[in-house]
Amino acid sequence: MKKIDTSRRLKAFPPYLFAEIDRQKSILRKKKIDFIDISIGDPDIPAPKAVIEALAKAAKVKVNQKYALDQGKSALRAAIKNWSKKRFSVNLNQDTEILPLIGSKEGLIHFPLAFVNQGEYVITPSPGYPGYKSAARFINAKIYDLALLEENAFLPQLSKIPLSVRNKAKLMYLNYPHNPTTALAPKKFLEELVSFCSKYGIILAYDNAYSEVYFNQKPLSILQIKGAKEIALEFHSLSKTFCMTGFRIGWAAGNANFIKALLKVKANIDSGIFGAVQEAAITALKTQEKYVSNLRKILKDRRDYFVKNLKAAGFKGIHSDSTFYVWTRIPKEFKTSIDFSTYLLTKKSIVATPGVGFGKHGEGFIRFALTVDKSSLKKVFQKLK
Repeated sequence: MKKIDTSRRLKAFPPYLFAEIDRQKSILRKKKIDFIDISIGDPDIPAPKAVIEALAKAAKVKVNQKYALDQGKSALRAAIKNWSKKRFSVNLNQDTEILPLIGSKEGLIHFPLAFVNQGEYVITPSPGYPGYKSAARFINAKIYDLALLEENAFLPQLSKIPLSVRNKAKLMYLNYPHNPTTALAPKKFLEELVSFCSKYGIILAYDNAYSEVYFNQKPLSILQIKGAKEIALEFHSLSKTFCMTGFRIGWAAGNANFIKALLKVKANIDSGIFGAVQEAAITALKTQEKYVSNLRKILKDRRDYFVKNLKAAGFKGIHSDSTFYVWTRIPKEFKTSIDFSTYLLTKKSIVATPGVGFGKHGEGFIRFALTVDKSSLKKVFQKLK
């Protein structure tokens, strides 16, 4: 049989960061080596009990076993509308400005299909979530790396984007609270961002998956900024807020035309979200505010402990302002983040994420995920001694 080759498009993709980490973990398991996994943002804390019960109950209902509507249940869109109003004082039309998603990642990756043509620019943050670049590669768009530097509090300097890129850019991805750096975006910057995108006709895909994982400063919605609805779509996830990563449910909200276009893409790709999962999401949004508050307390306790011990171990440049990550400079004796993560893996049986995996401007850093209990975090520092 003639060899069937993969597409040039797929060949251009580098190995997906977290798939490679999973491969490394599989090797450790086969060798029966116990390891501590603080690499991936998949919380160890169970989802709310009421959410699980709602899922189980709804799964038995026949209508939830049928194809779901692409636009999602009206009751879910109403719950999202009310949550957004209460949390951000943002008014949304549940029929035209909200679209439930099979996890925010799905929407973020599919969104460029609706607007970006081959050869147009997609602006992606570096360091940043790897999925943004994947979305651009799938449609053969040009990619412009937007540097997020420590000396600028990991906020981009929009004025440094070349005019040639601004005029050919169709879409920009940004994400605050930021993964992996944990940075927060002040209102002044968000106002500058909206003004910039409006001036150059750039659609803003604002990934707000970590909006509820904060410690001191309460994160904003881009939709709180005047004029944002004209150029922005904001993406939210129940994965981080309610520890529902495996449920695969989130939503997009904002510009009605963007929502309509994304819905058209999705209607040709998927058949909606399992109805029982939608019912679970409604329960989470309506009843689990106390759960989220308690989750923040648990994560803050882990964060405080981890940062204190990192400092004691001699780490410098530690950042942990939000999310459940700690972003820190690697020790000086290691040349690259890959070198240090390999050392942790092979010598200490600790799995962490090298900063360069989030883009070239992530080099020199490593990301730890506080998604294990405190006793496991203590073992990390026992191993590092």
